[in-house]
Amino acid sequence: MSRLRVGIETQFGVGAATGLGVFATGLVDALRRRDEVEAVELRDPSFDLWRFTRRVYWDQVRAPALAKAAACDVLHFTGGTLPLRVPHPVVLSVHDLHWRRRRVRARPYIRWYFGSLQGRLARRADRIAADTHCARAEIIESLNLDPLRVVVTGVGVDAAFFRLERRPSDRPFVLSVGTVEERKDLSTAVRAIARVPDVSLVSVGPLTHYADDVRRLAVELGIQHRVKLCGYVGEETLHDLYASASALVFPSRYEGFGLPPLQALAAGLPVVAARIPVSEEVLGECAFLAPSGDAAEFARSIDSALREGPASQRAAAGRVRAARYSWDRVAEETTALYKVFR
Repeated sequence: MSRLRVGIETQFGVGAATGLGVFATGLVDALRRRDEVEAVELRDPSFDLWRFTRRVYWDQVRAPALAKAAACDVLHFTGGTLPLRVPHPVVLSVHDLHWRRRRVRARPYIRWYFGSLQGRLARRADRIAADTHCARAEIIESLNLDPLRVVVTGVGVDAAFFRLERRPSDRPFVLSVGTVEERKDLSTAVRAIARVPDVSLVSVGPLTHYADDVRRLAVELGIQHRVKLCGYVGEETLHDLYASASALVFPSRYEGFGLPPLQALAAGLPVVAARIPVSEEVLGECAFLAPSGDAAEFARSIDSALREGPASQRAAAGRVRAARYSWDRVAEETTALYKVFR
């Protein structure tokens, strides 16, 4: 039987790659280890997506042109967006629906594009790939979709995180990984750290205007010397931070998956996360879960995590749990989804 030729969008791995880039790169690398699929990357190394106008140009002009030239059996758009002229057959990865939530602060036209317009286009995808079961349920309900069209394919953890050698810093710090934006709620982590003496907070991830709010809060609390916003860092630096941190804090109020806590579990790092549906599904009892926005509870959980440390039974169970989330398994589930169109 001939191999399926799949055009897979990996542009999000170009430049300052965030979660979308990690997902696309991890998936395509795993797909290439399988015999059934010929993965053709839809990618332009000279093009950076880190502006709204560039993202729209990519979605509506550049990606469709690359897809047409690739002449594939199936197309897979991995960033949650589609061109106005939706090609078929097409799989769309919808990682979350945060643009459709009322509390998102953004310019109206940006909310319209990612929320209203892309929500309508998503309904025209032949299949939608979701990261978790709770995300799948939300997608089905919010977009009013036939449940048979929405499949959980998952997200994987890079094997490199399991191989990291712990090198605790002489100056204990709690790590936060992710774009510094309002829904990630880094402010709660800052308020929590203010209650935990002799520990710093180190945040890595692209900065938005919300970063100014975080800095002002740190100054108001008198702990600006204990809060460091590093912005985007490369893979090597990120691995070093995971290896030397005392714990990871993940106060995000909404996620479709939330990869950093799972990366931390793989590295043997204690995790403190907000008690949201995806954290309960993915992390279970392997992390300390605190109510969203509750700085006092986050502080207590951080203190408990620091006391327990990486040698605990919880940490060992966390590594076992993280091992369930392999890219090879994601590729297997995704390949099964592609085969629907054979």
